[in-house]
Amino acid sequence: MEQGWVYVLVNSSIPGMYKVGRTTRLPSERAAELSAATGVATPFVIAFEQEFADCVTAEQQIHAELDRRGHRIASNREFFSGSSTDIVRVVLDAATAIPAPAGTQRNSATSATDLLTEGDRHLQGTIDTLQDRAEAVRFYHRAATRGSIMAMERLGCILARAGARHRDSRRRANRYLKDGAKRGNYYCYTELAALYAAEGNVKNFTTAWNLFFSTRATKPLPEVEAGAFRYAMALRDYITTTLDLGLVPNHLPELRTAGEEILQCLLATLDEVRDMPDQRMRLASVLRWTYTHLVPPPLVTSRVRRHSIWHPDWHAIAAAGR
Repeated sequence: MEQGWVYVLVNSSIPGMYKVGRTTRLPSERAAELSAATGVATPFVIAFEQEFADCVTAEQQIHAELDRRGHRIASNREFFSGSSTDIVRVVLDAATAIPAPAGTQRNSATSATDLLTEGDRHLQGTIDTLQDRAEAVRFYHRAATRGSIMAMERLGCILARAGARHRDSRRRANRYLKDGAKRGNYYCYTELAALYAAEGNVKNFTTAWNLFFSTRATKPLPEVEAGAFRYAMALRDYITTTLDLGLVPNHLPELRTAGEEILQCLLATLDEVRDMPDQRMRLASVLRWTYTHLVPPPLVTSRVRRHSIWHPDWHAIAAAGR
């Protein structure tokens, strides 16, 4: 028994036909894989997806029912004709008819949360759990297949960092992050922006951040706002990378509203790189920009006076703030 999804795919190159199959991965990842491998002119698009505790049995029953109703085009293929309503109804009927074992799909939200927590334990290591990135990825993947948008972000981040030199890993990271963003986790846009920045794709970098700010403003989700400083740390990274690319940061109203929190993140980071001159000077330039554009002038003098003993670059920061 394999937990996974039954998906319904459409393709504009073959109108009136639907591909109905199963996967234990994310349906979006399977659709991208099929689009790259089949040689069709246009990509496959997900029309519908349904999770099953036993996707193998579900697919068999769905195919048999579609065949009985005369929708199958060829006996050895997963393509079916008919209306999308008829195809989806058969999948939904199977979801109702196939019982789920106790503790699995019928409690998918809790299960996804538990799997995410277990993945975090293995990624970070705890007093009773060995740190194991591969095991963490396995739990995150299972959580993602159950719809966890936080697991999609975790997987995208891990693949992006581990596969910086591998095109396939970057593509997989891109797919997880896009799927997470599409499902509402706007922080996936910040990770996509980092990928685009590394590739030198300024246009997509800018678009990703625009989508982050607009989506967060219109559809805020408490579940992705993990920790009081998460938003500020994202804005810190936005300013830093934007300046690295030789651009001028936009979204000044949002940045000014969080100016004090951004400053706290920058100061904490500056302490962490005290013995790394290049990184310290890079952050000093970000601090100068922050003080100039985001922090009220009276705060500049008091902050510089308070920290001048600790940071040799504060004379430059103070000069920028005058």
